[in-house]
Amino acid sequence: MARTALRTLLIATLVAATGTGFGAEAPKPLYAQTIAKYPSPQLEDVTGREFKHLFDPAKTKPAADAGLKDLWIKVKAAAAKAGMEVTEKDKGAFKLDQSTKEYFDTADQALWKQGYLLRLTTKYVGGVPDTSGKVTIKAIHEDALKTLATPLKVVGVKSEDECQDNVGFGPGGKLGGYVEKGTSFTIEVSALSGLTLGDFGKYMPELLKLGLPATTKLVSTKAFSYRIRPGYVVLPGTEPCGVSMEAWCAKEGDKPYLFDFSFGYDDVAFYGNDKIHAAGEAFMEKVIKGELKDLAA
Repeated sequence: MARTALRTLLIATLVAATGTGFGAEAPKPLYAQTIAKYPSPQLEDVTGREFKHLFDPAKTKPAADAGLKDLWIKVKAAAAKAGMEVTEKDKGAFKLDQSTKEYFDTADQALWKQGYLLRLTTKYVGGVPDTSGKVTIKAIHEDALKTLATPLKVVGVKSEDECQDNVGFGPGGKLGGYVEKGTSFTIEVSALSGLTLGDFGKYMPELLKLGLPATTKLVSTKAFSYRIRPGYVVLPGTEPCGVSMEAWCAKEGDKPYLFDFSFGYDDVAFYGNDKIHAAGEAFMEKVIKGELKDLAA
């Protein structure tokens, strides 16, 4: 059940909240559609872009480490065939990092329906979970301006903010995207032991203004994650874009049920960088959708 719920959630963040694209055939590239919908300076706070795709582990080798390595080899070969550049790290390309990722919401997804996503990432060292974890709270709305207007103000602890455009394929194989705003902070996992909205609300008070009592119990959807960062997608006009490849498992050591592939760039203004945006979209179309279409989840 958790496996199905998490798979649905991952796909939902790529599809359901999308504000641009995923519609009828459009003559303009995706970034141009977004700029037309939100002319400068409306998206001036958007300083990065992440390109994401989900692959089916059953179409590679079965184990997380072997499957991710096999998929990476296929990505490199596909990029070369499509005339695009992918490079591999000299050291540590296949270092496997383990963590758990838990998504929290009410049983009827009341937070998601109001545009909030809550996640706790707990890293493992030597097979043992850390006592601290990274809480990430994101605002995702169909209207990018509503997303950008969401405060996401954290109190009591240090936090890091980000705002990026997310790009992926939706129904019918159409490239689409949505703007996502997020903030992250690190706390002791035990601070969330009550699994109530109030546990998160003491760090982000706006969560307690959504019409739900602080005592509202949250449901955890948990997955075990195995990640490698094997190399880079090279796009003109920006630094090489780091690739993240993640295997999602229902239990520790299980066979993966989903592979998550992503690359992107940060500290790049959304406006005035058409060449970079176009190259990223071309990689998705030519390599991911084109050469690797048979491996899609």
